[in-house]
Amino acid sequence: MKRASLSLLLAILICMLAVPSRAQSIPPIKAKALDDAEVILPKPDDQQLLILILGFSHKSGDACGGWTKRVASDYTSDPLATYYQLAELQGAPSMVRGMILHGMRKEVPAPQHSHFVPLFDHEVDWKKAVNFSAPDDPYMLIAAPDGHILWQTHGPVSDSAYADFKSAVAKLVGNPKPS
Repeated sequence: MKRASLSLLLAILICMLAVPSRAQSIPPIKAKALDDAEVILPKPDDQQLLILILGFSHKSGDACGGWTKRVASDYTSDPLATYYQLAELQGAPSMVRGMILHGMRKEVPAPQHSHFVPLFDHEVDWKKAVNFSAPDDPYMLIAAPDGHILWQTHGPVSDSAYADFKSAVAKLVGNPKPS
């Protein structure tokens, strides 16, 4: 009996220790937004949720834009959340990256430049974090300020997908009814 209790206690302890290692976090970001402002994420000392819209291909960039447009209209001035559209460009040849960035600066509206961050590293880590399955899909994440992923989805924006997203944000900031 004592041995069974000890075994049970040990099993519970092992499970408790294993849980944090399963909690997925975003890879670290130290990059420049399109407005040349430095973006460093995660920000453990911050209080804002991180809303991240991530694309891995040119085609996914168009789909990310649909999400970003809606998110920007609802969260640009929200003190409880901040958002970034991330374009993973690690696989792009270095000789064309300048042209890609130039095109992005022309396509992305100037007021959104501070929220648009090209990434040139951690592609494998990002794909793991978003449970990558479709290169042309946009990937949506809500993360805690310390980078732990709290909610995610992927695919084009739709009314129902956006309603699910807004509901998740509302619950995470303690406001059960999204506006």
